[in-house]
Amino acid sequence: MRGRLPLGPLVASARQPILIDCEVEDMVVRKARLSAVAGAPNLAPGFEEATPLDGAALASQLCARAAVHHAAAFCGAVEDALAIEVPEPHGAMRVVLSEWARIASHLEVISDIGRCLEDDLVYGRARQRIARLRDALTEACGNPFGFGVIVPGGVRMGEGGGADSLDRLSKDAGTLERDVSFLSRKLSFSRGRLGRGRLIAPTSDGEVPAAALRASGSTLDLRAGESASGFYAGMGYRPASREGGTALDRALLLLMEIKSSLGLIEAARTAAREYQGPPEPIPVRTGTGVGSWESPHGAIEYRVFLSADGRLIRARGSSAAARVTEVAGAAIEGAYFEDAAAVLVSLDLCTCCMSLGGHERVGATASD
Repeated sequence: MRGRLPLGPLVASARQPILIDCEVEDMVVRKARLSAVAGAPNLAPGFEEATPLDGAALASQLCARAAVHHAAAFCGAVEDALAIEVPEPHGAMRVVLSEWARIASHLEVISDIGRCLEDDLVYGRARQRIARLRDALTEACGNPFGFGVIVPGGVRMGEGGGADSLDRLSKDAGTLERDVSFLSRKLSFSRGRLGRGRLIAPTSDGEVPAAALRASGSTLDLRAGESASGFYAGMGYRPASREGGTALDRALLLLMEIKSSLGLIEAARTAAREYQGPPEPIPVRTGTGVGSWESPHGAIEYRVFLSADGRLIRARGSSAAARVTEVAGAAIEGAYFEDAAAVLVSLDLCTCCMSLGGHERVGATASD
């Protein structure tokens, strides 16, 4: 039997308007190909003639769940172009914000997998945590996703926000870890449904930093190694990784990363407490720079071109999510037809991030 498997706005658990062409035999997907993705609006014209501050706000609004990460990559490019050194408290605060936002995003994926499996315990436990996280981020940032908080030169928290408001989140770290352990055990009971189909991580030039690929043996992560971004460079982070490449491995990898994020937050808290307010105004001059950051969906990179009056001539972005999209079909092959949605959700695809374009620029430097 051959047919088309549509996943999109009418499938709440999928969230993304995506169409997959597949061949099904005995209710198992034998071949699958992601054939259509609804792209995000073209925001490139919005960057033209914008100030770096306005450009950072625009970048943050490209993807809600990766708002902080898009802005951090964009601001990294501006800072590279203008040779700006981010003060340590601001760099640490970027880490804290990025990791709390990553935790919320990963829990979104876990809750969606639970919805696909009709597992109310997984779905409900994750959703409760997400609600508390979003409320705390609203208190700290003025909105639940961190729109406009990462700015060139550092961080600008919401009115009344700061290290104290984020510290209150850390008081729940112990119970969050227990919830993660519960979710890991509960999802492991669904091995029969999530353990079919295997994604092999691309090798050499085809491999990019992304959580979906770290569940297939990759250890690439922009938070780790000699080229780690920003404050991460001095943290000695060791990426979580799994070998199996199944949907269950991807779900468990996300839960592993939540625990790792809690460790990074704790390590950055002392420096983040020294945050005293917005950074100094940035200089006005011409320049070209590149910045990158590890988002929940994979590595993001921006290249910016600044004019003599300090405005953006243009800004270009790229995302590892585009590379994960190319191998999405392979991840679904071998899964039961009824579980294809759960497998797709486990890849944490984001049509906004995918629309940034190719992956070949991820990890590049301004001198390339």
